[in-house]
Amino acid sequence: MIKLSAKQQERAARLHRESFVFDYFPRSEPAVMTPEEERLTAEWLAAGEPSGAVLDRIFAQRTREMGRDPEEHERIAGHWRAAGVGGVALTLGGLDPRLAPREAVVRDIGRRLRRFQVASYLMHCLSAADFERAHEQGRLGVLFALQDTDLIGSDLAFLDTLYDFGVRMIQLTYNSRNLWGDGCTERVQGGLTQLGVQAVKRMNELGIVVDVSHCGDGTTMDALTVSERPIAFSHTGCRALYEHPRAKTDEQLRALAERDGYVGIYGVPFFFSRDGSTGIATLLDHIEHAAGIVGVGRVGIGTDWGAWSADVPGVLRDGVRAEFMRRGFREEHGLQFGVPFGTMTAYTDWSQITDGLVSRGYSDAEVRGILGGNFLAFFRHATGER
Repeated sequence: MIKLSAKQQERAARLHRESFVFDYFPRSEPAVMTPEEERLTAEWLAAGEPSGAVLDRIFAQRTREMGRDPEEHERIAGHWRAAGVGGVALTLGGLDPRLAPREAVVRDIGRRLRRFQVASYLMHCLSAADFERAHEQGRLGVLFALQDTDLIGSDLAFLDTLYDFGVRMIQLTYNSRNLWGDGCTERVQGGLTQLGVQAVKRMNELGIVVDVSHCGDGTTMDALTVSERPIAFSHTGCRALYEHPRAKTDEQLRALAERDGYVGIYGVPFFFSRDGSTGIATLLDHIEHAAGIVGVGRVGIGTDWGAWSADVPGVLRDGVRAEFMRRGFREEHGLQFGVPFGTMTAYTDWSQITDGLVSRGYSDAEVRGILGGNFLAFFRHATGER
């Protein structure tokens, strides 16, 4: 646990309360199961439903309950208020292995749009100005994002459809090779394909953020060269501090700085050490290292909290892990599921990160920037918002 003086505690609480706090949170919602949801989970698993499909069904079931039960609505809204997070980027799609990528994304868009209809604490955000309005209203701003482009492939016209759906950030590859480039766990690394180059240019034209968090080294550097707008490493770490293919090199960070990009530091234990024995202090070390290269005004947080975390029900973990392994991770990447991030055992512990920033001596302006202000400035620039 981060140790702060009484004065520091007061300052950290104030900064966390007053600042716009942004995070990359793929699932966009803590697990926080009710007894009824636990019963349904067991029932659906017993019927042969994959773990990823169960997660989707629980989300849809919860939306229905929130629409007819004010207490259920308040239960979920209360978790967000406790976390103090004001904006998230979520990953559209899902972990149901039976669905083709495009079908998974379209179904998820439907689920999300229905949630916006029943959840008064949510706001679908298409711009930095939207996030600012959500923060002023005490609502959670949600950014639609993708972490792979298999659902697009060579159909670049579908980028326009995704833009119309409200997607504003797209990662060029996940771990493996696709038609646009190579992911970070691919055995042989290349760069962007010709199709990938065309895709980046179209994303620039539309105002969709180019994200390369899971991209391989060649694809990352090519994207930095090809993109006419700043790009994001939205949830990554620093390879100089821990050798992992999910992390970015100092060379890549320097190139990002030259192009006025943005780096969000993740909070995933097994991306920081082989045994996962890390926590907030390690995240802060990576922030400091990145800031020393790109500047403190280009660094933020992208915890990547989600399917790996401690609040995911134990009965789902093996199935979810198997699906992640199918998507390009291998045993040497050290995936561990159902583990806490040090003393951050639930998403409601998010303010521990703010405590850590205060403990490291950042100024109020720097803390506000790292928490979310830096992302807003980048997002406005990268999408061409006026």
